[in-house]
Amino acid sequence: MSYVASQYAEALFGMAMEEKAVQKTLDSLIEFSNELDDDIYKFLNHPKISIKEKKNVIEKSVSNDLLKHYIYVLIDNHRIDLLQDTIEELQKIVDNQNKVMKVQVFSKTTLNAEQLKQLMQNLNKKHNREIELKNIVDKTIVGGLRIEYEGMILDDTINHYLHDLKANLTKWFEV
Repeated sequence: MSYVASQYAEALFGMAMEEKAVQKTLDSLIEFSNELDDDIYKFLNHPKISIKEKKNVIEKSVSNDLLKHYIYVLIDNHRIDLLQDTIEELQKIVDNQNKVMKVQVFSKTTLNAEQLKQLMQNLNKKHNREIELKNIVDKTIVGGLRIEYEGMILDDTINHYLHDLKANLTKWFEV
């Protein structure tokens, strides 16, 4: 993510906090982004289309005033291309504010409900945050789990151990 996108997200978050409409703003921004097709996106990014014309389109299509003015700022600063990154950064800020941690768990097969529950309880106890868990099946995993969250990777897969063993044996035989 870009530093600029995080700055825009923080500014939007601050304004949404003042209006006590953080989740509504985030939801509206996501909805707006989902409605953008390639043609509208190209229109909003096109250098030969005036800012006034772009704002007229937004005026007619966005009802949330905070969101509308936020998009105006992106248009004025020729930063509409940061929209998706801004959404991701705003989601991180909101998750942090709500003490939510999104976790991806990679496994060879889908984990059952009891395994997911146990994993969520362990992560909740360790991090004292609500856990949103997503189980991703990766057929290349021989066994074990790889857990990813907030830039951290906990790799407890057999693949990882085999890779480390190979690296250590290679070093040993080179000596």
